[in-house]
Amino acid sequence: MTDDDLRTRLRRTDPAASLAPLPPGQVSRLLEETMTAGVATLPARRRLLLLLPVLAAAAAVLLLAGAGWLIFRPSDPVAILPQALPSAAPVRLTAAPGGNAKCREPQAAMLAANADYAFAGTVTTVGDLVTLRVSKVYRGPATTTVQVEKQPGSSETVMGSGTFEVGKGYLIAANEGTLLVCGYSGEADTPGLLSLYEQAF
Repeated sequence: MTDDDLRTRLRRTDPAASLAPLPPGQVSRLLEETMTAGVATLPARRRLLLLLPVLAAAAAVLLLAGAGWLIFRPSDPVAILPQALPSAAPVRLTAAPGGNAKCREPQAAMLAANADYAFAGTVTTVGDLVTLRVSKVYRGPATTTVQVEKQPGSSETVMGSGTFEVGKGYLIAANEGTLLVCGYSGEADTPGLLSLYEQAF
């Protein structure tokens, strides 16, 4: 549609199109009257009468809202105490032996299918056994402690720095008691590892 088409449509719909244009003197007089005419004000009493229905409606809305809140308000707040994870016996896992295996890129579906135990935890001690304090169990029995038995050359199988360090957070997945490697276990801040766990579990 062009500008000419729009102008034609406007002319057809203009209700005053059939009237003759006003003479310039009359147009000037009408404009002057419009600009100099004072604003009509209503007497104060009449203004108050016009405002009364509005004020009454606002008061009614406030009363209804207050009554609704009284009827449907929540009961007194109940203190929710944080629940500690059950203190069952520590779960014991074995680190996978190190090797020169080639790995595919980790996938959430593979993690979900293969991991029978997965958790987030922080290393508290390192020795022949690495002890982790569990902060979240993604899959498997709830516990507060997991111990990982290190195998020779196994430290290089976890993502991140490759070693367990006291105070660091880890995401660990295992199958039948053995750590899943190839990008499925490692430091919690390893790029992409947390989102992999969130997608899988």
